[in-house]
Amino acid sequence: MTKDIRVGLIGAGFIGKMHSLSLGDVGRARREPMIRVDLVALAERDPILAGTMMERYGWREIVNDWRSLVTRADIDLLVNAGPNQLHAAPSIGAAQNGKHVFCEKPLARSADEALSIFKGVESTRVKHMCAFMYRFVPALRLAKKMIAAGEIGEVRHYRSTFLLNMVETGSGLSWRFDQDIAGAGALGDLGSHYIDQARYLVGEVTEVTAFSKTWTNDPAGKIRNVNDDWFAAVALLDNGATAVFEASRVDTPHALTGRIEIDGTEGSLRFELERLNELAHRVPGRGPCALMALRPEHPFSDFFLPAGLQGSHPVGWRDCFAFQMYEMVSAIVQQRELGPDVATFRDGYRVAEIVDTIARSAQTRKTEVVRFKQ
Repeated sequence: MTKDIRVGLIGAGFIGKMHSLSLGDVGRARREPMIRVDLVALAERDPILAGTMMERYGWREIVNDWRSLVTRADIDLLVNAGPNQLHAAPSIGAAQNGKHVFCEKPLARSADEALSIFKGVESTRVKHMCAFMYRFVPALRLAKKMIAAGEIGEVRHYRSTFLLNMVETGSGLSWRFDQDIAGAGALGDLGSHYIDQARYLVGEVTEVTAFSKTWTNDPAGKIRNVNDDWFAAVALLDNGATAVFEASRVDTPHALTGRIEIDGTEGSLRFELERLNELAHRVPGRGPCALMALRPEHPFSDFFLPAGLQGSHPVGWRDCFAFQMYEMVSAIVQQRELGPDVATFRDGYRVAEIVDTIARSAQTRKTEVVRFKQ
């Protein structure tokens, strides 16, 4: 049986393209029910970007104003891939018009704004997901399973780094560098991913001590309040474990380096983004061994093709986005709850509260307690 879902999208930038690819992949998944995605309308003001999206990804219609998108009766799901300043009003407006909402991370520019989005959307009882897509990386799903089974003992330490270079020589800065539009910089844009992973894999963040630094200036002179280029934070989690977070968006030698390590009393797990399909597993008295996350029993082994005589093939970054999007649209068409591994807007709010607390600690140079309002 085939199920249909009608989708609207805000934003035709990099992440809008990625979600367009993922929506196209949904119909190719070897899952039941088969889902046919109708790419109804895209809200985008740049006519060149909009035209490319129509031609390349199959969007049927372009609108200039997101307000006309969220009130349409022919859309079931809004995918919000707009700049951070456009996460609140469109997401809440879509939910109030009965549409399910998938929104990019960070959920908002501040914890208060994120809380208003969560409350505004939750009250409508539509389904909502915040795009912390590392939760759909098979190797990290394997790590969670091993941790929950006690295979590395009692978790004591979590540490992560996220390094890349987002400055293009000779060009102006993107909106991501503007605090008014984006909120936090490396902390919100990059660090939020691995903050959420600490919560997902180990435990909730309770207090932090942090530093941040900004080197960048806008050569075009348009952005005067450039947000943070780098941050580092030490944190305590609610189960007694410690955590270390670091992210930089101006680390020139790194095209994209992401690392997560979890140490327990009986073992350690290490994930590296450049080795997406592996976990390094250490046990006391022995060196590391590589665990492949491509086992036939991993949750996405047969997502596109059967896992069997042809083996289990490597998973790519784009695939993980498809896994994420399929969970959202399948929950809608099957009228079921989202799975337990999903980040909802509640998670988006809680990460935003931690981000704000880290930013506050970097200013006060003091340890700050995370105080959740929800």
